[in-house]
Amino acid sequence: MVAVVIGAAGTIGDACVAQFQEVGLPVIAADLTAPSVDGATGTAIDVTHRDSVREVLSALDDSGPISALVYAAGVNTTGPLDGLDWSDYERVMAVNLQGAFHVAAQLEILMNKTPRTLGAVFISSTAGLRGEPGGSVYVASKFGVRGLVESFAGEIAPLGGRANTVCPGNVDSVMLTRLAAQFAQRQGTKVESVMEQLAASNAFHRLITPREVANTCVWLCSAGASGISGQTIVVD
Repeated sequence: MVAVVIGAAGTIGDACVAQFQEVGLPVIAADLTAPSVDGATGTAIDVTHRDSVREVLSALDDSGPISALVYAAGVNTTGPLDGLDWSDYERVMAVNLQGAFHVAAQLEILMNKTPRTLGAVFISSTAGLRGEPGGSVYVASKFGVRGLVESFAGEIAPLGGRANTVCPGNVDSVMLTRLAAQFAQRQGTKVESVMEQLAASNAFHRLITPREVANTCVWLCSAGASGISGQTIVVD
């Protein structure tokens, strides 16, 4: 049995790899370029291409059935609809939503071929719970992930599989810092001020740590969450 983290080069993905290692599961760290992570096997995957997803996941499954998977691949863009860069729209949808579809579909194929107990987690966002001005593209992609996972969970339940969505709030991450820089440029303010506002918007008045998200993901993949599927868990 093996755990796979897709988007392992990102902040949350990297934390998930470390957490799986802590609980003693062999981990495959996958991203567009094979990540180099101590103690984990790195592999390249392009989630926007079905053939890449099919070939990589099939090869990994042949080596040892995938028992846990976290889909943490994600990109972001921000800005009003009347100034939308459609290439950004296509990129966000391709990675955040279409890639999630590719992975879920291939997992279901593999489960039909080789029965096993599987726990899968797909990272959405609190932006996938409510709309935000200037965030329509990212918000739509993350709402879509939740709908996909609820449907996917129902399809794999008879096969012994579970799937859940985790919605982090503002996480201390590279992505959030880049987003804050875009906000600051539009608002004519400093990045540090935007980051302070983002932290203050959380009930804890601080940013969520990547480890807090990873702990939730790994637990949802484990036997300890064996009765939980098709759910949206908010870490905020």
